[in-house]
Amino acid sequence: MKLKSPLFSFCPGRRRDRLLHEIGAQIGAELDLHRLLRLIVERVRSALGYPYCAILIREGSDLVIRAVTEHPEAIIGKRISRGQGISGRCALSRKEMLVADLSRCDHYIHLGDSVFRSELDIPIVFHDSLLGVLNIQSRRRNAFSRRDIEFLRLLSHQIAVALHNSQVLTQMQLVQDIGLKLVSIAKPEALFALIVSDIRQRLHFDSCAILEVQDRHLVFKASSGEFPKELVGLKIPLGQGITGRCAREGMLVNVPDVRLDPGYIASGIPDIRSEIACPVTLDGELLGVLTVESRSEGAFGMDDVLLLTILSQQVAVGMRNARMYAEIEKLSVTDPLTGLYNQRYFYQRLGAEIARSRRYRHPLSVIMIDLDDFKKINDRCGHLFGDRVLREAALAIRGNIRRYDEPVILKNGEIDIVSRYGGEEFIVIQPDTDLEGSLVCAERLRRLLERRLGPKVGLPCAGDGPTRITGSFGVAAYRDGESLENLIQRVDAAMYRAKESGKNRVVTAGDAGKSVAASSAPARSRETGSARRY
Repeated sequence: MKLKSPLFSFCPGRRRDRLLHEIGAQIGAELDLHRLLRLIVERVRSALGYPYCAILIREGSDLVIRAVTEHPEAIIGKRISRGQGISGRCALSRKEMLVADLSRCDHYIHLGDSVFRSELDIPIVFHDSLLGVLNIQSRRRNAFSRRDIEFLRLLSHQIAVALHNSQVLTQMQLVQDIGLKLVSIAKPEALFALIVSDIRQRLHFDSCAILEVQDRHLVFKASSGEFPKELVGLKIPLGQGITGRCAREGMLVNVPDVRLDPGYIASGIPDIRSEIACPVTLDGELLGVLTVESRSEGAFGMDDVLLLTILSQQVAVGMRNARMYAEIEKLSVTDPLTGLYNQRYFYQRLGAEIARSRRYRHPLSVIMIDLDDFKKINDRCGHLFGDRVLREAALAIRGNIRRYDEPVILKNGEIDIVSRYGGEEFIVIQPDTDLEGSLVCAERLRRLLERRLGPKVGLPCAGDGPTRITGSFGVAAYRDGESLENLIQRVDAAMYRAKESGKNRVVTAGDAGKSVAASSAPARSRETGSARRY
């Protein structure tokens, strides 16, 4: 095929050199990338007479049109997969594509109303990294010569510099913005969600995730892209998969084709081809892993490695801050002696559960527990022993409030909520539990304290001191429209009735002031209302 050069018949070498010089100067002066690309395509059209000039930028696994002549503005942002059309094939092969007659090209993608006869695509590459494609089209067949290719090749090098500079600026801004988030966002779930979203959107990866080390596992803390939402909270043993291998070895792992990696754990995102996982460490301690994926093979180069190494350090600071925040938050809502939630947190959660019960018509019950004769234990055995009794009672209650062999629905990461209400009193919030279910739980706890707590702590008392440790229980179910204060008053009154009627028993706050007593001792008195044994 004989190549013609009609366009350069009026454009001598000086004019081409001057155009390259002008564009180079513009690249150094213009910081707005999209404005710069528009100026380039318009300058090429006006100076060289090409009716169609477009610049497509690689974003993730696709090419995206970011500047174009001869077409309406609506075409800006159109995505073309690598391998699709002439431009996509140019990106996939990283080779120049010259089509002298588009009418004979079955993979040509026609956009808009204009008719073109020939097309030339040149890859935009910087340091072996594909950044985009320069697309020139003409209304003439056989419109491009070797001289045209040589000139446009030089132009693509300049565009590559512009795109690289823009990438560097974007990376610097990303690092700066994440740094600002680290000092302005305290809650880890919000912080990590924003970090992975920023990384994916600005760097055009197909996915990004942060995993944290917990008990010899990696736990998904945040993810962006097409990751299934169920992945958050998923545990991966150290050493398994690419992220697990990264954590075990403490080294960055760059896999150009995950299909060839026998240990790859599918993320649920279709057509993933490459993954890079970077360890998140601080002061020599492994905290987690930062990982990104792409639908393109070999998507991650040295620039990505260096950037993710920097970002992983920021994530490490975020994880350390999150731990400090979680510890401070835990201290603010935790009783220091027993490790249970404190009264302040109890009221917060009970208010929230009452609101949820009202909205969704779900049952809600409360159990109040008071250790019997606790003053005698302190007086006879000492306060240190009394503290030990409180700690063991807290462990027993927390470990037995909702057994794992019962059918339950986990909501918001918790089932029942146990708090130290004050002194020797404990209180349990039981969402999605009616009065009947709460009575069963209360009686189980009563028996547990009676039979096990004394031997567990080695109760040394004798004579007129207590010979066993027991508890009096009050149980109340939430009534529709009832206030928080009234619910607390009812369960508190039920608990006191249990103490007044002989202790070591379960009493419910019944309707219209009635109550139900539950006791393991048949001779004990019962409150007004029907009696029930468990």
